[in-house]
Amino acid sequence: MAADLRALLWNAADHGDTPHLPVVPLPAGLVLLPLTGDVIATVTGGDRGDPPVDGFYELTTPIAGWARRHSHHGTVAYLHSEFFGSGGFQAAVAWKHGDVVWGPLFTATSPGEAEDHYTVAGDHRDMAANVLLRHLGVDRGEAFDEYAAAGLQQQRWTGDW
Repeated sequence: MAADLRALLWNAADHGDTPHLPVVPLPAGLVLLPLTGDVIATVTGGDRGDPPVDGFYELTTPIAGWARRHSHHGTVAYLHSEFFGSGGFQAAVAWKHGDVVWGPLFTATSPGEAEDHYTVAGDHRDMAANVLLRHLGVDRGEAFDEYAAAGLQQQRWTGDW
């Protein structure tokens, strides 16, 4: 099964309404902002910001800047999760009060799934998304992992959110 998610996440209680953005409420009090082309154009004023931030495939300086600015109200996290079949990679970072407070963390399911700076996670719970979600306060409870507990498995593609 293939999947590709690129999104910003934050705790709904930390941020006010964002009526101009297509945010999606998630379980555990999180909000997801899917980074579609239209959303990227809206939050960056059309500045694509190529090339990506060091270490990331898709996180650009304008997106990181938007996240940093909005982190003055509470933690804002970036997540990129890409899988094809059973293999894939994840990259994540979080800001609070304008500074990086967590990560970045780059993980892959096996060698060769991503660039050399990605660490192979021996257990799915050690993949970047799950570690990030624990940092954001998600408790997996009876769910398979934090990714499922947060409801991120609901859609496989960024554009479907």
